[in-house]
Amino acid sequence: MSFPYLLFQALSEEVSHFSQSKLQKAYSELTQLYRNNRINIDNSLNSAEKRISYIAARMPATFGAISRVLEEIDHETKEKITSLLDLGAGPGTAAWAACEAFPNLTNVTLIEREVEMLLLGQRLAKENNILKNANWLANSMEKAIKEANNTDLIVASYSFNEIPKDKKSVFLKDLWEKTNHILILVDPGSKESFSSLHEARSWFLSQNAHILAPCSHTSTCPAFANNDWCHFSTRIQRSSLHRVLKEGERGFEDEKFSYLIISKQESHKLNSRIIRHPEMHSGHLKLQLCTAEGFVQKVYSKKNGDEYKKAKKSLWGDAWELSH
Repeated sequence: MSFPYLLFQALSEEVSHFSQSKLQKAYSELTQLYRNNRINIDNSLNSAEKRISYIAARMPATFGAISRVLEEIDHETKEKITSLLDLGAGPGTAAWAACEAFPNLTNVTLIEREVEMLLLGQRLAKENNILKNANWLANSMEKAIKEANNTDLIVASYSFNEIPKDKKSVFLKDLWEKTNHILILVDPGSKESFSSLHEARSWFLSQNAHILAPCSHTSTCPAFANNDWCHFSTRIQRSSLHRVLKEGERGFEDEKFSYLIISKQESHKLNSRIIRHPEMHSGHLKLQLCTAEGFVQKVYSKKNGDEYKKAKKSLWGDAWELSH
């Protein structure tokens, strides 16, 4: 899903108030702070230049990852979604993606503890017919979810891993109680984030919840069992400013992410998922799959006909029907 034009325009307007050199310097400082000290990024967004440079550099990537996750929800379920609670909303990235994905979405609440980031999000959304009338609230995720009304869709994007480990189970319980249909957790595609999501997966399975994606089964997670981590990738096209801020020459970047989609209703899903880029060879290809029996490698050649043609079009992260 492409970056919304209205959002691109609004972001460009915010960027226009600063010189590219100032924004580049601010983003470079943020990058060094984060790499050297592993600080909470929110605590370092203490100037307008840093906030704008961070959003300009990161919003397209997070939008792309969340949009890719939302593609896993079937059309029938999407039509049921009329309300959204966006927790740890930042500038409203997940809400923008949800507006694009859910045709009947009308009622949106966004929770963000950093007031300046919340105000920035409101400015970016001033031409969005849904988000300009949304409830933008400054609050912590833990407090907000306890006070929230039940909501069709709850999304915590790039924020769940920030919840302290000793508070995660209570937070998950509160999230699940307030979810009418779908709950989504998205975080960076790191081993640390996957570990948090694996704990969440275990908790939801203990509650007999239905994990729609990426898991194709309820058995032991083979990634966790093999000291690996489950993550996926989506390719993002970079704007000229994006390239300047990241000091990159390529016109694209690959955003790595991990996620869970949990549903109140059981839904049909395919029995495996592609967990690496397909390996293309002359006349055949290999798919690395996650199944209830663990990691499986399948080879498809031209002799496999339609299966081979379908496999050639497949991508890392796609669900896959594994014939027996």
